Amino acid sequence: MNLLINSPYWGVFSALMAAFCWSVAVIIFKSASKFLSPLLIVVLKNSIAVFCFIVFFLIFDIPFWVSGLTQIDYYKIIISGVLGMGIADILFISALSKIGASRVAIINCFEPGVVYFFSIILLGSFLTAVQFLGFFIVIFSLLIIAYEKDDLEINPKIKNKGMLIQILAVVLSSFGIVLIKPVLLKLNLSISHQLWATFFRLLPGFIFTWFLFLFQKNKHQLLAPLKIKSVVFKIIIASGLGTFLALSFWIMGYASIKKPPVASVLGQTSVLFIIVLSYFFLHEKISKTKLVAMMFAVCGVFFIVLN
Repeated sequence: MNLLINSPYWGVFSALMAAFCWSVAVIIFKSASKFLSPLLIVVLKNSIAVFCFIVFFLIFDIPFWVSGLTQIDYYKIIISGVLGMGIADILFISALSKIGASRVAIINCFEPGVVYFFSIILLGSFLTAVQFLGFFIVIFSLLIIAYEKDDLEINPKIKNKGMLIQILAVVLSSFGIVLIKPVLLKLNLSISHQLWATFFRLLPGFIFTWFLFLFQKNKHQLLAPLKIKSVVFKIIIASGLGTFLALSFWIMGYASIKKPPVASVLGQTSVLFIIVLSYFFLHEKISKTKLVAMMFAVCGVFFIVLN
């Protein structure tokens, strides 16, 4: 299995597969968010993914612990997991339920710029003038979405709140993934080690979200929609695609591609998948404003990784 890593296209393939699997999962999660709270969705998807990883590790004899890392490395993975698989995911599902899949997808194009910002602070990488231009183009695309005249489609207050929530989710998840980049570089010669890192990063998010859920006073009321079989089916499929497959491909791609923003921009191809899928399956309108914003966002992202 490790022979795949030697392919020059393995990192690109992994990042694109992550984008596609995640896009399909987002559409299903959006549908499920009509019945389930964001916290419960994250609890369920993390739990299902943990189960999938355990079964997968047992079948393919992948170790549940990887030694050789420093104590700080393990702490970094834990912090990244709480931020990315816990807090950021809850914020993401909340934003998804408020403003829809297509708007969330466009806002996610902000991620490569944020990744670059944290790369400067944590990894010592610096932006060129062209990359700064790309960063501001992406910000401009966010402003286009913010000032889109869609009052009849969505309450302006709800849209603004949802956008802010999603931007915060992007910031937290970007910080978390840049934080563990040095750790992933130590594991980039073994797919089994990369999968272990994915699993180990998921565990803190799993524990954190369950901790929050158990202290909810209305947890029995939140669980009531799970009596609907179609809702349970959606969560299982979306969790398998999004949290198990997409997350695994994303970590493997991120570990195999040397420059973090390049991996990030490949991940942003999900914006194209999500907008098309949301049109056909969620019946979200693709307005001219959204198309313009999407074009600016994608253009900005490519400027960011141009050098």
